[in-house]
Amino acid sequence: MGKSVCSRLLSRQSLLAAFAGLALMLAGCASDQSAADLAKAERTLYLEARNALEGNNFIRSLELLEALETKYPLGRFSEQALLEQVYAQFRNQDYETARATADRFIRLHPRHAQVDYAYYMKGMSSYMAGRYMLEGLELIDISERDLGATRDAFSDFDNFLRRFPDSRYAFDARQRMLYIRNVLARREIFIAQFYIRKSGYVAAIKRSQFALENYPTAGISGDALATLSEAYLHLGMEEEAREALDLLKSQYPEHKQLTSNGQLKLLKPLGEGSKAPWEALIPDVFS
Repeated sequence: MGKSVCSRLLSRQSLLAAFAGLALMLAGCASDQSAADLAKAERTLYLEARNALEGNNFIRSLELLEALETKYPLGRFSEQALLEQVYAQFRNQDYETARATADRFIRLHPRHAQVDYAYYMKGMSSYMAGRYMLEGLELIDISERDLGATRDAFSDFDNFLRRFPDSRYAFDARQRMLYIRNVLARREIFIAQFYIRKSGYVAAIKRSQFALENYPTAGISGDALATLSEAYLHLGMEEEAREALDLLKSQYPEHKQLTSNGQLKLLKPLGEGSKAPWEALIPDVFS
């Protein structure tokens, strides 16, 4: 009798164990199916975003890429989706957002295989944000120009090149930095000449000296020397003016502000707003 009860108990336990195993197996299959469905849905969404991007439908692409990042933050395509948001925002001319997104990618994925692209696009976004200031530079009144985004681009490209000197984007970044450097150098001359015309001779001297010291290879040294010489003349500092003029004549004898007999063509006639040094300390509003 005892043996029969034990047998029945064992049979019941075996049956329960079998049911439990079957339940676990079914749950596992359901879980596998659910994971497969999620992976398929993520891939479908990513491919749709890519198709929109390749079709230059940047607004739709951004909507899909942002949805992908929100729905599948740890998914297979999450990192690539964020990187492609940078490109889509850039192509959509939303440069400030593109720069911020590139910066976010760099912070989240500093060792990603394509992180150099994020650094490069950060610089490109700043560069394009300031592009309207780079084109037709001399046609824009100096008092209305702000090269903040352009300076950011120079800094961004410099940071990129220090980290990834052998990147496939390095050559382009170097060329853009050279161009930006020349633009920034020209800006210093424009500001110095602006101050000459506004009788701000001390500020003009400071700007000319800054250009000579910081942009010696940007092709603006002759202009800086001419402006420096004129500012000194207006202040009655004849010795300093002569020294700057002598340098101009010896190094740039064909300069546009030199006459045929070696005299300096002034931007502003002497006596017109000329002041003693202590009377010419108007603030440098472009500092």
